[in-house]
Amino acid sequence: MSKITIPGNSILLLEGGSLRGLYTAGVLDTFMENDLYFPAVAGVSAGSLNAMNYVSRQPGRAASINLRYRHDPRYFGPKAALRGGSVFGLQFMLHDVKKEVPFDEEMFRNGGMRMIAVATNVATGKPAYFEKGKTDFDFNEAVRASASLPLASTPVMLDGQPYLDGGCSCPIALNWALNQGFEKIVVITTRQKGFRKTMPSQRMVELYDDFYGDKPLFLADMLTQEMRYNTLMDQLDELEESGRVHCIRPNDPITIGRFEGDENKLLDLYNRGHREGREKLEELRTYLEK
Repeated sequence: MSKITIPGNSILLLEGGSLRGLYTAGVLDTFMENDLYFPAVAGVSAGSLNAMNYVSRQPGRAASINLRYRHDPRYFGPKAALRGGSVFGLQFMLHDVKKEVPFDEEMFRNGGMRMIAVATNVATGKPAYFEKGKTDFDFNEAVRASASLPLASTPVMLDGQPYLDGGCSCPIALNWALNQGFEKIVVITTRQKGFRKTMPSQRMVELYDDFYGDKPLFLADMLTQEMRYNTLMDQLDELEESGRVHCIRPNDPITIGRFEGDENKLLDLYNRGHREGREKLEELRTYLEK
């Protein structure tokens, strides 16, 4: 197919979803295979991890790490938590694994793409939008904060402030992108069109209170995240219907668990994202070039 033209003032937004992010990895690999690189990308949680491999222009790397190391204790489990403060081995994924699965630091830093990682300030409950090349600390730490799941991670300290998963306050950086004035906004989600979250159980409410009762603003995030997510999805549907944004979503529900251990299911999900991404390229072209 002929090359798709991407306007200069465009951004790609990546939703999180833990291992559901393998769907996103498949879509992004299709993009990279077709030389589709947006000038800016903003990722939340697992979306920020996927964004790193997209910005470094390394198709296959995200899938390789998630599939190859799923049962490695450095990647997931108690050992990973002790090593890096999270049940997912973010210290391993962002640093140590580079010795085994090389990361193109030069392309990542100087390839010309902007990257924003969204994290949630545990003290204020507000989202923070950290941009590559514009932090006073290692940007990898912003990505680690963005992907640090609540209840399963200790907060990551950045500039003296504690941060956890960006999805707690901002599941998709949609309103940030709108406020920044991006002309074209493409969103890759890990949930099918029409998906809405159900309210938390009483047990979850109690668990959140046990963990974050001394952080009332962050606790408020946790207690309202389903409602805010559903409102955001309503907004996204409206903007998509009007042609303001373009969404690439799974055709059917993703049924794997957040901590899925079946590598065959994970591989199938990656292949599905890769295939559906390819099938949706012409729709993407129509949106970007109109």
